[in-house]
Amino acid sequence: MGAIVVVLLLALVLSAAVMLYVAYPYRGEDTPLTPAVGRAMRRGVEALPTLDADAQSGAGPVSAAHRERADAHR
Repeated sequence: MGAIVVVLLLALVLSAAVMLYVAYPYRGEDTPLTPAVGRAMRRGVEALPTLDADAQSGAGPVSAAHRERADAHR
């Protein structure tokens, strides 16, 4: 029973941290009460490896023929 409570509390803390990051540092703003936390979050995210958005997009736009085949599977 105690382990379940601990895991649920950790999940709540993690979700609160994600919400805090999305609300302030992700948009380039400091957190209202603790600007140091926002700066630390920004530094941590900048240190993590990320994928380039242009590299994920592929060679170019998808043709109409590909879209029709994809829609046929729905």
